[in-house]
Amino acid sequence: MRALYLEAIDQHRHRILSFAHYSLRVREDAEDVTQEVFIKLWKHWQKIDHEKLGAWLMRVAHNSVIDHVRRQRPQQENLDHYAEVEEQVGEESDGTHLDRHRFKSQLQSAIRSLEDPFRSIVIMRDIQGLSYEEIQGSLELSASQVKVYLHRARRKLREDRKLRQLFEEQIADRSGAKQPIALVASADKGNGHAQ
Repeated sequence: MRALYLEAIDQHRHRILSFAHYSLRVREDAEDVTQEVFIKLWKHWQKIDHEKLGAWLMRVAHNSVIDHVRRQRPQQENLDHYAEVEEQVGEESDGTHLDRHRFKSQLQSAIRSLEDPFRSIVIMRDIQGLSYEEIQGSLELSASQVKVYLHRARRKLREDRKLRQLFEEQIADRSGAKQPIALVASADKGNGHAQ
């Protein structure tokens, strides 16, 4: 049993840690949540369906992140503000690097501001690349619910004014003139440039 347990940790640790880190933004908190998940796995090893282990682990990670946020909410607001100020002070003076950092930071902030299950679905699908079936099993939602929530979450991100403004500024800086976002996005994909 111990060998199988250690194999499960090796196989799923990165996915759980990245989900927790993207959700919480603090590496130490993500590691704590990851450890909690694997402790729960050990405690429930005999009871769970090992055919659906990945979905079970993601569901436990999702719930652990929510519990962690509830416990840390008052402290976290102060820490987030401090971390953002520290990151801005420590950045290089290169304008392009700073713009990308600002955009990435705003994107993370916009994703964090989404309510669950929107936030979790965006992270699982768009950042981690999980299939709809994996998300369905992890969050115990139907396939149509996952697709509807993902569509709504993406729409909310597109409607975020700060994020949209930073994106348009980056596009203008890249091309020298503002172009419609849809045309630029499709042109960038064709040229192999990252968004």
